[in-house]
Amino acid sequence: MCSVDRVCSRRTRLNIFFYLSLFSVAGVSFHATAQSTIAPTDIESLIESILINNAGLESQQLRVAAREELIASARALDDPRISYAIAPNSIGDSIPSKFGDALRVRQNIQLSQTIPWPGKRSLRSEKMAANTEVAQQTYEVTRLYLITQARLLWAQWWYVNDALVTNLEHQRLAMELTQVAETRYGNGIGLQQDVLKVETHAIQLRHQHLVIEQEQRRLQAHINHLLNRRARAAIPDPSGALLMPDLPTQVVLEGWLMGRHPELKELQAESNVAMLNQRLTEKDDYPDMQFNVGYNELWNASALRLQVGVSLNIPLDFGKRSARKNSAQFEYHSVQMALQNKRSELLSSLEAALSEFEESAHGIVLIETELLPSAEQTVNATLANYESGGGNFFELIDAQEQLLDMHLLLSNSMAEQYMALADLNQLTGGQLWTQGENQ
Repeated sequence: MCSVDRVCSRRTRLNIFFYLSLFSVAGVSFHATAQSTIAPTDIESLIESILINNAGLESQQLRVAAREELIASARALDDPRISYAIAPNSIGDSIPSKFGDALRVRQNIQLSQTIPWPGKRSLRSEKMAANTEVAQQTYEVTRLYLITQARLLWAQWWYVNDALVTNLEHQRLAMELTQVAETRYGNGIGLQQDVLKVETHAIQLRHQHLVIEQEQRRLQAHINHLLNRRARAAIPDPSGALLMPDLPTQVVLEGWLMGRHPELKELQAESNVAMLNQRLTEKDDYPDMQFNVGYNELWNASALRLQVGVSLNIPLDFGKRSARKNSAQFEYHSVQMALQNKRSELLSSLEAALSEFEESAHGIVLIETELLPSAEQTVNATLANYESGGGNFFELIDAQEQLLDMHLLLSNSMAEQYMALADLNQLTGGQLWTQGENQ
């Protein structure tokens, strides 16, 4: 028989556990005090609820806001400094100024302000803005992964619910076959092994129902996981069929991937940060200036007491500045290589997802047009032959099992096609479905 585990392929299960780990690290709360949410009735409602209630996503959003607040401060000047000193040996002397004579001690007061070399402050502000963009794209990555995971889980949720309906229908048919077999056996025209065979078939169907129910329970826990709800909170059955968006050409998909995937945008923002850091390290070859103004009572002549001046650091290398430049250059080229590798990785994933979509689409057409009609005809023909007194009861049971397999395989293929589209949607930055992703 076709198992419910078919829809949860190794690829899908690994993706789900990866995403669940990601959002657990991001800070999703699973306490009993988690806020309640309205149970979703369709995929778009589920996505909307997740985006509103997921604590990991909110954490990323607050991180973006925190960095935005620092953009203006990155351009600000350092705090001015004030220094005050006295000459201890002058305590009690007659001081030639009214202020000093009142305190009976000579004093030295200095006020200073550091001014960075022109261009440094604007570069710091640009770098902080670029860091903010990195945080924004990290948020977008998290958001898109949540949407993708919601669609993957919903496809499986739809499948297990459809599989339960199919299983119950076949259990009903098995009961009818049991009555037929028992009647024929009671009339002496049937065999006891026919009754045993159909009873065994019914037991297998009930066990399969239990297996599907347990898979449904696990999926329910995962979906509530994302919704920040109790694991056993009720989730209604999916309403209607899985809605498949139109799939554009591969050229269009690749264009969306290159221009809209948040991981590429994140790496591009990191590249911009690294470039600005390079420019900042080059500015370190120029000195910062410190302007000073002071009042020094160590001078008896009042005309000499007010002093103004400027000081600057001498940007000698001693190996440290060249090391910083080299490090910034290596960092920049490292991000460029990571960006190139990510593009190649995503294009490869796009090709794989398209292959999976085409495979599932072909399977759906084959099952709907050939395999399922053939299985239904075989069951009808075998049943009619058996009820008329001919045929083999074992052939009838086998035909029923094959029909069940075809029904489950069709639902499985539809779910896998939807999951392939969810992967393609994630790879293209959320362009296949307009609602939810692009709000």
